[in-house]
Amino acid sequence: MKYTATNITGIGDPFVLYDNGTYYMYATHDNNGISVWKGSSPKDLEYAGICYRGEHSFGYECFWAPEVVKRADGRFVMHLTARDRRDGVLRTGVAVSDSPEGGFKDAVAGSAMFDIGTATIDASCFIDDDGKAYLFFVKDCSTNIINGIHTSQIFAAELSSDLTRLISEPVLVAEPSQEWETHSLPAPTVGLIEDFESRGEKTAFLWNEGPSVLKHDGKYYLTYSANCFDSRFYSVGYAVAQKPLGPYIKCGDNPIMSYIEGELSGPGHNSFFKNKRGETLCAFHAHTYYDKPSGDRRYCYCGVSFDKDGRLKLLYK
Repeated sequence: MKYTATNITGIGDPFVLYDNGTYYMYATHDNNGISVWKGSSPKDLEYAGICYRGEHSFGYECFWAPEVVKRADGRFVMHLTARDRRDGVLRTGVAVSDSPEGGFKDAVAGSAMFDIGTATIDASCFIDDDGKAYLFFVKDCSTNIINGIHTSQIFAAELSSDLTRLISEPVLVAEPSQEWETHSLPAPTVGLIEDFESRGEKTAFLWNEGPSVLKHDGKYYLTYSANCFDSRFYSVGYAVAQKPLGPYIKCGDNPIMSYIEGELSGPGHNSFFKNKRGETLCAFHAHTYYDKPSGDRRYCYCGVSFDKDGRLKLLYK
């Protein structure tokens, strides 16, 4: 099954939820909040509006990377990124709604989910077979500087049963370490290099971001994206662990999703979802215009499989 490219563009970071016969797709899209699309198939979705409104949020812009899970009590919980009204730092938020269409409201009115002293983005909730939940998120390179390099690292912590609080200390589960993850030194980021240079800061960037976890045969597969979002080299890799909080070992076959010459540019920030038949699919974005990589991206999806040796395959080509 080759990837399916939908007609939904101008988005990023797609996440799909199937509930009660309807597919809902949430994405980075509108600076006034989080948008949702819905429909009877993962491909044929119609815009359904803003489901989390910025005027009621702890944040005021950069409404990014929403993911929604259905809680045990039937309510829906969204984890998202926004720029905190208090100090302008990117932080993780959590909001709750009775419906997957919204309106989602901050679990604690006007407050980010947590503050660990640095910018955080790209939160993803994983619920294990025993009901325990974990949040995977990114210490963002905007404030996370290691040896003079702006570096995005993935951390994880256990969640409370209502999915709104961290109940363990975050642990590092992935950081840039493989050769393919270094195409962004220095980064070709839109507008960022000039901003940092004007403050006299280093302009080298590295990323591990966009985490998502899938369990198979008792093992935990952490997918992530590396390189810059507006580069054709934005790609997906994965790491495997025996426990949800790791340690995670990166696959030597990475990346498992990358650009297709002349066709697909910058595929990444994937997430997993079940379709109505219970099959696991992978949602991801790619640049809308192959020759003009930017923040304008298209929602796509593809199949998922594992080979006899337990290697994860994203069936995008």
